[in-house]
Amino acid sequence: MHYLDNSATTCVYQDSAKVAYDIMTKNYGNPSSLHKMGYDASLVLDNAREVIAKSVGAEPKEIYFTSGGTEANNLAVMGTVNAKKRNGNKIVTTAIEHPSVLETMKVLEERGFNVVYIKPENGVIPLSALEKEIDKDTILVSVMTVNNETGLVTPTEKIPSIIKKNNSKAVFHTDFVQGYGKLNCKVKKIGCDLLTVSSHKVHGPKGVGALYVKKGTRLVPNTYGGMQENKVRPGTEALPLIGAFANAVEKFNVHKNYEKVKELHSYCMEQLGDIDGLTVNSTDFPYVINVSTNCVMSQTMLTYLADKYDVCISSGSACHKGELSHVLSAYGYSADRINSALRISFCESNTKEDVDALVMGIKNGLKELVKFK
Repeated sequence: MHYLDNSATTCVYQDSAKVAYDIMTKNYGNPSSLHKMGYDASLVLDNAREVIAKSVGAEPKEIYFTSGGTEANNLAVMGTVNAKKRNGNKIVTTAIEHPSVLETMKVLEERGFNVVYIKPENGVIPLSALEKEIDKDTILVSVMTVNNETGLVTPTEKIPSIIKKNNSKAVFHTDFVQGYGKLNCKVKKIGCDLLTVSSHKVHGPKGVGALYVKKGTRLVPNTYGGMQENKVRPGTEALPLIGAFANAVEKFNVHKNYEKVKELHSYCMEQLGDIDGLTVNSTDFPYVINVSTNCVMSQTMLTYLADKYDVCISSGSACHKGELSHVLSAYGYSADRINSALRISFCESNTKEDVDALVMGIKNGLKELVKFK
């Protein structure tokens, strides 16, 4: 199997899976219980919080565990807006955010909030457009650092100074899910108030993520219950998943993996360059390549590659489940380009053999499959 869909999810490290299993079968106490097993479980939870905090340069008390990136994004957006709605009515975001942000924004629009969506220009998010829109009425700015479909890296570390320059007291949130473990992530350098990360993009299990909340930043909870996570995200913590998440994060080797994937990215781009008619939609971020055949439907090519060559890629965000990409639409691309888009996404364990199988599959697919033009 040639798995090249790592932006959708990654294979869990065996060591991390073992950590989850051991917690489920041995150290299975509730971290809130007062007996020894509860205490032992709380130590696992505390250690995991320290690991995630260290990975982003935060304090442990600033890390809140969630069920994943989607919940963390929802909590960041809704929690901020509900906390600051008396201070303003405006939210600034981009048109290429993850659905967990954009769908939340739609709900807020229905509730009367003024949501401004910044569109890409010349392939990037123009910070000048952000600067024009952020004002004293803005209560939240939410901009992802790495786009999950094209790999576009936005210099989000420049946004806090824009907010300050415009005399705005807006809270700044960035979805860092696709950059986590791939780029250096230090919240103080970025200057964000809120930052989202997820486990299953970094070889941890699905069902767990985390939200960094800068000290002093107020969030109104989306759910209510016990004292867990300082009442910001109540409910018994999913300790097996959290422990495994932390184990995966401890294996981060950002620079080494980046260089390895960069070499593979260059090799893949060189091989794809031999295919006539391909259009490149992605940037030079090495973990993601997005191309369009402009003549074969994405789903047709995906099925062909999986059935004939054991190659797994996608047509965009896994959360779309085959729907037309809102990201490529925001770029202003043609329907043919969007409908034939293929996303290839790497991790450090991918090889040139994976790329060779992919390229051979696309070449033969273009010869054998029905074209729409």
